[in-house]
Amino acid sequence: MDKLTSIPLATEDEGSNMESGAAVAHVEVEMTETDVDSRDKEKLHLLNGHKASASVKYDSSSNGESDSESDGEGQVKVVKNNMKILIISAVLGNILEWYDFGVFASFSTELSKAFFTGGRLEEMLKVYGVFASAFFARPLGGFLLGLIGDKFARTLSLQISVVAMGMSALFISVLPTNTVGSYKIGPVATFLLVGARIVQGLSTGGEMVGTMLYMVENVPETAKCFVSAIPLASAIAGTGTGYLVSAIITAVMSEENRVLYGWRIAFFLGVPAGAVGFLFRTCLSESHSFSEASKKFAKKHGNQHPFFYAVKHCTAPLVTILFLCMLVCGYYSGTTWYNEAWLEEFYTELIGEDKKLDKLEGRTINTILLFGGLSLGTLGAAYFVDRHPKIPLHSYLVFSSTSLIFLSPLALWLMARGKDDIMLVVLGQAVSISVFTFTVGILALWLTTEFPPTLQYTSIALSYNVAQCIFGGTMPYISTQISTKADNVLAPSYYVSALAFMGAVAMLATRMKSVREMHGRLHHIMNS
Repeated sequence: MDKLTSIPLATEDEGSNMESGAAVAHVEVEMTETDVDSRDKEKLHLLNGHKASASVKYDSSSNGESDSESDGEGQVKVVKNNMKILIISAVLGNILEWYDFGVFASFSTELSKAFFTGGRLEEMLKVYGVFASAFFARPLGGFLLGLIGDKFARTLSLQISVVAMGMSALFISVLPTNTVGSYKIGPVATFLLVGARIVQGLSTGGEMVGTMLYMVENVPETAKCFVSAIPLASAIAGTGTGYLVSAIITAVMSEENRVLYGWRIAFFLGVPAGAVGFLFRTCLSESHSFSEASKKFAKKHGNQHPFFYAVKHCTAPLVTILFLCMLVCGYYSGTTWYNEAWLEEFYTELIGEDKKLDKLEGRTINTILLFGGLSLGTLGAAYFVDRHPKIPLHSYLVFSSTSLIFLSPLALWLMARGKDDIMLVVLGQAVSISVFTFTVGILALWLTTEFPPTLQYTSIALSYNVAQCIFGGTMPYISTQISTKADNVLAPSYYVSALAFMGAVAMLATRMKSVREMHGRLHHIMNS
C-alpha cells in the first residue's frame, strides 16, 4: 500500500558511520513499504546538516540500487541500476587501470633494457622516472574528468577514462624499442613511451575517483563501505594480476625473450578488459542522489560550475579540506606503492647479492600477498566496518596509520633476511599489508563524506591525484635512492613511517572543531 510519510533524518554523530555535522531534516517520501527496508529508511541522511525536503517515488519493478530521472510532474522516478553491471563495470575499469601500472612496475628490468642505456641502477631509476610520469599527469586528468563528472555526468567521465586506458595499453604493446630487437628506432621510442604513460595518467586520474563515487551513490546503506571498497580492492587485484602475468611470463620465457616481446604480451592482455568495461558502462545511468543535487544547484545558480562557485564563495573551507584530504591520500598513495611496486624490487634487486631472491620467487610472493592479503583483506576490513557502524570512520584511519609508524621498520627488517629465511620475507610484507587494509577499506567512503555531492568528483580527484603524483608515483624512485645511498637497510621504511605520521595528523586535524565548522559551511553554501 502506497503512503506519504515524513521521516526524520539526522546526520552523523559520534555513533554513526558518516562523518558530517549533526542536524535534523525532514524528507517527504512516497514509497511502497515493501520496496525499501526499514534500515534503508532509517539511514537516509543529509550531509549538509541543514533542513531540506525532497519527493521521491520508488519504482518496484526494477532490480538493484536506484538511479533517477524526471517523470515530468515535479517528482523523481527512480530508475535502478543493475548491481551486477555496476560492480562488473567498476571492477573491469580499475583492474585495467592498475594492471597496466603493475605490468610496468614488474617489468621494470626488461623495460630498462628495451628503452634505456647505461648502468643497471641508472636504467632502473630512469624506468621509475617514466613510471612516475603517469602520476604527474593524473591531477590534470582527474581535474578535467572531475569537471565533466560534476557538471554533466559521472558515466560520461567513466566511459572516457576506460577507452583512453585501453588505447594507451594497446599503443605500448606495439611500441618500437630504443636499443633492442629488429624494430628499434632509437631515443624516439623512449619519448613515445613517456607520451603513452602520460595519456594513461590523464585517463586514470578520473577512473578511480569516478568509480568510488558511483559505487557510494548506488548501494544500500548497510553495505556502503564494503561496496565502496570494491574499486580500491579491484585496483589492487589489477596490480596483482599484472604481477601474476609477469610471473608466468618470467617462468616460461628467457630473459632475452622477455626483453624482446614478453612485456608486450603483458600489456596487450589488458586491452580486452577496456573494451568490455566500456560496453558495461554504456548500460549505466546517473544516480538519484547526484542527479537531484545537480538539478538543485543548476536551478539556483544557473550554468555556473559547482567547483568554481565553491572556489569563489567558500575558498578557505574548500582549500583547507582539500589540503587535509590530500595529506591523508598521500599517506595512502605512498604506502600502497611501497607495498605493490617497490618491496619486490627490494628483496629481488636491492637487498644485496648474497641475500636477494630471484625474480620468479619475488613475483610469486608479491602476487600472492597482493591478491590474498591486500585485495581480499581490504574487502574483509570494509565488511567489518559495515558490521560495526557505531565506530566512526576516522577511528579506523587513525588506528591504521599510527600502527604503521612503528610496524613499517619491523616489517622491512624481517624482509631484509631475504633468501636466508623466505618465510620472514612473507611475514614482513604480510604485517605491513594487514594493518594497511583498514586504511584502504574505508578511504573511499570517508572521502565522499568530506564534500557535497556537486563537488565530490572534482574535489576528490584533485586531492587523490595530487597525492598520487607527489607521494605515490615517486615512491619507487625515492625508496630506491634511499636504499642505495643510506647505510641503514631499514632507511626506506622510515620514509613510510613519516607518511603514516602525516596521514594520522591530517586525519586528526579533520576532527578539530574549526575544521568541522568549515566543513558545515561548505555544505551549507553549496546547498543554499
